[in-house]
Amino acid sequence: MLKLGSLLMATITSMVGAIAVAQQTSPFLQSMVGTWDVQQQMRSGPGAAAVELPSAIARRELVGGKYLEETMEPTSGAATQAFHRNAFINYNSVTRRYEYTSLDTRAPQLMMEMSRPVDPKRVPGAELKLQGGAFLAPEWGSAKNVRFKYRLSIGEIKNGQQTIQLFLTPVTVLPNEEFLAFEYVYTRRP
Repeated sequence: MLKLGSLLMATITSMVGAIAVAQQTSPFLQSMVGTWDVQQQMRSGPGAAAVELPSAIARRELVGGKYLEETMEPTSGAATQAFHRNAFINYNSVTRRYEYTSLDTRAPQLMMEMSRPVDPKRVPGAELKLQGGAFLAPEWGSAKNVRFKYRLSIGEIKNGQQTIQLFLTPVTVLPNEEFLAFEYVYTRRP
């Protein structure tokens, strides 16, 4: 009976520790809070020239001190460039992974990525790498129904700037070569 009680106590202590970590905010997420100007680029394939997308403003805030919510909209009010993008970044204390989810009115597919297990108290060095799954693009250039694998890279903040990059690897139709598809360069507003 004593062994069972010790085992139960160890399990409860472990769970309380995980909950305490969950209640602490990741320094990485804290560093991203604020209002940012965003320059966006898109590439249609390996070696393709970058196309500038409308400049945007991103507002990032901690929700309940637990996760980061980002809302992005174009800086200009031109109706032809109107879009709305939401992203959420969370540190999951159970799996010890960062989780990223985004949804954009320009291509409304829910994108979800996860990092490898990491220590939440350590701000990632050069970048936070997150692996995504796969999605189907009904149209990509002249190709139809192109399936892609994807991954996301969230760079560290240096001199008030941060870069987020989305890499795609075509699974069907196009050459099976990873390429930088979208790049968002954030500049913190004073």
